[in-house]
Amino acid sequence: TFSNLKEVKNAGGEHVVLNRNGELRLLDSKDREIDRYPVPIGATMFVTDGQDVAAGAKLCRWDPHHVPILAEFKGKVRYVDLIEGKTLKIERDARRGTVRKQVIEHKGDLHPQLVLEDAKGQALALYPIPERAYIEVDEGVSVGPGELLAKTARDISGTEDITGGLPRVTELFEARKPKDPAVISEIDGFVSLGEK
Repeated sequence: TFSNLKEVKNAGGEHVVLNRNGELRLLDSKDREIDRYPVPIGATMFVTDGQDVAAGAKLCRWDPHHVPILAEFKGKVRYVDLIEGKTLKIERDARRGTVRKQVIEHKGDLHPQLVLEDAKGQALALYPIPERAYIEVDEGVSVGPGELLAKTARDISGTEDITGGLPRVTELFEARKPKDPAVISEIDGFVSLGEK
């Protein structure tokens, strides 16, 4: 069963998750919870709520490298405070014929965001775009629910753990005296704590 999972059907017919903190709960025949799986935003669902699944079945798929910003409604995209050279860097690759738009660090009163408008120009939704995010849509284009508007790189966990251990490795290889040395016995014998 789905728990706190908001999904929409995109133009490609895929069911895409729009919210964070959604979960898939796997229940047995007596409705007892066997397992629980977190489902990230932007995941494409391969199962429906209440569907029976076999062991080893694919439940969903997502991009492990990027966090997407997705349209919730059908509408036209309008840029707000996305100004080339101030809040927006545009990289053009003549060889491939591609253009990449990235929000850059800025100061002042500019707040880069995408607005989704209906046919009358009324705002349906507003999406603040963080620094270093890549914008995936052009201004004025029409998008549907579940379509990718922008994406940011996921935080890479684990690198801090590796670099955090380097000072200890250096300490060992250089035969330095550690900060909290252990007490090591210098003779053979039996340990006795207090009186028996």
